[in-house]
Amino acid sequence: MLALIALRNLSRNRRRTALSLLVITFGTAGVLLTLGFIRYSFAGLSDAIIHGGLGHLEIAPAASLAQGAGLMDRSGAPPALADWRILRDRVESRPGVLAAGAAIQFAGVATHGDRTGAVLGVAIEPERVRRMGMSVKLRGGEGLPDEPTATGDDRVLLALGLAQTLGAAPGDVITVMSTTVDGTLNALDLTVAGIFTSGFQDLDGRLMQVHVETAGRLLATSHASSLIVTLTDTGATAAVAADLESVLSSNPVPLAVVDWETRAPFYRQVRGLYIGIFVFLGSIIGVLVGLSISNTLQMSVMERVREFGTLLAIGTRRSQLAGLMTLEALWLAALGSLAGTLVTVAVAFLINMLQIEMPPPPAAVDPITLSLLIQPLDFVWVAIFMAALLAVAAVPPMLRILRLEVVEALGHV
Repeated sequence: MLALIALRNLSRNRRRTALSLLVITFGTAGVLLTLGFIRYSFAGLSDAIIHGGLGHLEIAPAASLAQGAGLMDRSGAPPALADWRILRDRVESRPGVLAAGAAIQFAGVATHGDRTGAVLGVAIEPERVRRMGMSVKLRGGEGLPDEPTATGDDRVLLALGLAQTLGAAPGDVITVMSTTVDGTLNALDLTVAGIFTSGFQDLDGRLMQVHVETAGRLLATSHASSLIVTLTDTGATAAVAADLESVLSSNPVPLAVVDWETRAPFYRQVRGLYIGIFVFLGSIIGVLVGLSISNTLQMSVMERVREFGTLLAIGTRRSQLAGLMTLEALWLAALGSLAGTLVTVAVAFLINMLQIEMPPPPAAVDPITLSLLIQPLDFVWVAIFMAALLAVAAVPPMLRILRLEVVEALGHV
């Protein structure tokens, strides 16, 4: 009954109630839309990292990770993973693993005519890369062949910045020099199959991709640097990593299983930045909505002082009046959250449909599409946040009611 009375009280001053609902509606929509953009950014960035080449997990000799888990940290270390084909089959037999493929990282120098550039090489198994759900963003030419090419017909993919530095195009022949595992200098002529982008300007200035067999000829080794592993479910990364660590613990050479977040520390930095921005914006919206509704409820109390005095005089408990004011605030929260949800759904649908392109983020190459990813639970949590916020906003007017003196209230003008 008290809840119904509180709902009817909101219709007393419809203009004030409508303004309050507008404030809550746009506050709710603002929080949800910001959360949707941040969630989409997290999902897009993690997907780009995982399927851009890093995979969910990497398995490598523990000793090779002493200098760090990043690609550039280990580019000069000789490949040390022996019998990687047997290990790969063993890993792919585990539950949750989609596919695995060998990778070799190396550093060297590439020349084309009179142009020279330092390179960071990554050797892959193209057929395995496709099985792992990874893609290469070609900007020209074609990808690497699935099968190893004959000696003298080795192919290479050059990143966009490196191709510009060398002045190379698909069909050109470049010479790549690197140090073998024995410490001697070796060189190999490679035909440029295509031009690609990693999505990051810093990497595009040095990165190249070759077949693992080509890297083996250049480095004079049959070993690999690591195994890249992709999973059927990103959410199971920690569980699968623990399973692989247990299975591989008996390996003669100690192996380490590294997840993608460890290999890409900038993801956590970006995530921390975006969460900080969301908390800051959410706090501002919360303060504005809370102050606005608190002021509205204070005005409502001032207009109803004699009414409250009369209710107290006929035996209504102060706690009931305080509860009535709290219920009015909660009704505003519920109705405003519902309206904000509807506005959010409409705006998100429109934005996602328009496919608006935004400029590339700092250090990135490709523009990003403005899109929103909102989950059903987000609406629930934001509604709870608004209810808690308005319950707090109702405290000052509620305290005013609790301090009312019956005689003064009845004589209030």
